[in-house]
Amino acid sequence: MREIEVKIRTKDLGGVERELAARGCALSAPIRQHDVIYSLKGSVAQWGQSKEGDLILRIRRQGGDGGIFTLKQQRTHELDSTEIETEIGDPDALHRALLLIGCVPMVEVKKIRRKAKFGGYEICLDEVERLGAFVELEKLTDDGADAAKVTEELLKTLEGFGLSREDRETRGYDTQIYGMGRPKAE
Repeated sequence: MREIEVKIRTKDLGGVERELAARGCALSAPIRQHDVIYSLKGSVAQWGQSKEGDLILRIRRQGGDGGIFTLKQQRTHELDSTEIETEIGDPDALHRALLLIGCVPMVEVKKIRRKAKFGGYEICLDEVERLGAFVELEKLTDDGADAAKVTEELLKTLEGFGLSREDRETRGYDTQIYGMGRPKAE
């Protein structure tokens, strides 16, 4: 499955929430997410010099004992990737396995997320530790989708909520945090 997304920085998540409610869209309860992003053999190329084919490995914990493992392979830009996700029962065991094959935990991303389905999209209202508030809109597409066309569609949809494409963030949360100088993930 291919995921194409747009992130917009905002100071008014409440305003976006009200716009969604006015359109009959109900957000989930807040979800605490703690992501650890791994690099293959400690490579830092994926942050700042990313290119098509780069792999991102992530363990996400969000309530309960389990988690979600995600592998993303970058396509045309950082927020366009082929994505494979699976639930995991023991994130600590997977962490140890990743270390054994040479992966290095590089960045932690902690956020509170509220999400909903809106038409054919998933919309997320995120409060990201160290970064601030964002609205993320994503669309799952087939592999042959035109990323530029889908990105424009997503931007126009977000503008309908009063958000400006001028506030667009083209980097993932992990890349933004890495660029700030990050405490090493454990």
